Amino acid sequence: MSDSLPVRAYFLACAPDGGPISRRSHAALLVRAAAITDLVLRGNLRDQHGHAEPTSAAPTGDLLLDNLLAELRAHSPASWRALLRRGKNDALQSLETQLSAAGLLEEGSSSILRRKVFRPSDPARVRDAHAELDHALTAPLSDVDASTAALAAHAAASGAGMSRSEARRHADRLKELESLAGPVVPALRKAVAGRRAARIAAFSGGSGG
Repeated sequence: MSDSLPVRAYFLACAPDGGPISRRSHAALLVRAAAITDLVLRGNLRDQHGHAEPTSAAPTGDLLLDNLLAELRAHSPASWRALLRRGKNDALQSLETQLSAAGLLEEGSSSILRRKVFRPSDPARVRDAHAELDHALTAPLSDVDASTAALAAHAAASGAGMSRSEARRHADRLKELESLAGPVVPALRKAVAGRRAARIAAFSGGSGG
């Protein structure tokens, strides 16, 4: 299985000790954003006046990315934010199925409610993802490629793979990385903010009744 940007993003979202991902809604947005950005970086997708437009580039050979590309061709044009919100949970579940089939995830159950969870078969993949993040945040900017910059920028914007305190600590560097990461990061930030506002509104409405 290819070492695509969504695969690396998934392992970054896993618990640092090699446990499963904990904030699935945030991880789903991270994986979806990483997949869309991967297509941009490969030349399969481009920005046209704030909307995503598939190009005539050949398929990538990656199942997740090519399925996403087919979806985008069917729904083009669409805003980056709309693409993020559409099918994000399906993208996460599809990736977990592929990683499990490749032997990279082990299926188990949670201690609470016995829900199905996936854990990395090799915790080294999680360590590698965090090492890549650390490289993006600390190495000279000229040594950070667009894919690694996108991984860090997406983690900060989604809240998966990077804590809010860490994002605040590296705010200046993240602005530099975002300039390399493509058009998805601003849309991802807005999507997360929209989810947060909706939760606050729902809580306020419920407590005020």
